[in-house]
Amino acid sequence: MAGRVSIGDFAVMTHLSRKALRHYHEMGVLVPAHIDAHTGYRFYDTCQVDHARIIRRFRELDMPIPDIKALLAAGDGATRNEIIAAHLRRMEEQLAQTRDAVTELRELLDPVRVPAHIEVRHQPATEVWAVSAEVHSSQIGAWFAASVDTLQRALSDSGVRIDGAMGGVYDRELFAGESGAATLYVPVPHTVPVPPTVQAQTVPAQELAVLVHPGSQAGIDRSYGELGAYVYDHLISHQGPIRERYVGAPASNIVAFTATEIGWPILATSPSQPPVP
Repeated sequence: MAGRVSIGDFAVMTHLSRKALRHYHEMGVLVPAHIDAHTGYRFYDTCQVDHARIIRRFRELDMPIPDIKALLAAGDGATRNEIIAAHLRRMEEQLAQTRDAVTELRELLDPVRVPAHIEVRHQPATEVWAVSAEVHSSQIGAWFAASVDTLQRALSDSGVRIDGAMGGVYDRELFAGESGAATLYVPVPHTVPVPPTVQAQTVPAQELAVLVHPGSQAGIDRSYGELGAYVYDHLISHQGPIRERYVGAPASNIVAFTATEIGWPILATSPSQPPVP
């Protein structure tokens, strides 16, 4: 038979404070075995020590309380393992974000300036399959992922292989924390039948100043800053949407790009103008 102990002694046994125990009680994750009807004092059974230890350990690992509650209620090992694995994935994502942040902070403390290679380019009109929407900047990541899925399914269902990189066209308001038009596209000739999930569009011709941002989108704001500063210092900016092209990806997995070409609209330049160092 399990012994019954006061909340104070249970706190000593589990290294959980009285405040934490009261909170876990309110959340329904660690309910006392008995509550005195007259005094309101909480009492716990010694058999609850193991649950308390599990709660404390997973809270130290930043697992949300609802997940801990589900973990304790899980009736089979597979469910418990999936809950733990999902939290592990979140921790790994947070770790990667922290590493990126540390790298950026070190660069701010001791910046190493590598001159950007900016190319002035005439981008011809391109026939594409596209997904377009009015999007708020806070939702652009989710919209991008959903749009990639839509384009990939359209290509797969149609048996079409693209001849070029996926690209995007974005209103400037999206970069200012507001809503704006966003289009994600893949180059496909309009002679190919268009699936109902995408639209046939033509991305118009445009003169662009182009800078290639290598790797993931981490730190892309610095590339935008360098490109925009160069355009305003040396060229004539044109008011129009910003363009991106996601290069280096195989046709079978358009999201596995290795660099982003940022295209800033400029007024017409000489077609013989060389790349800008």
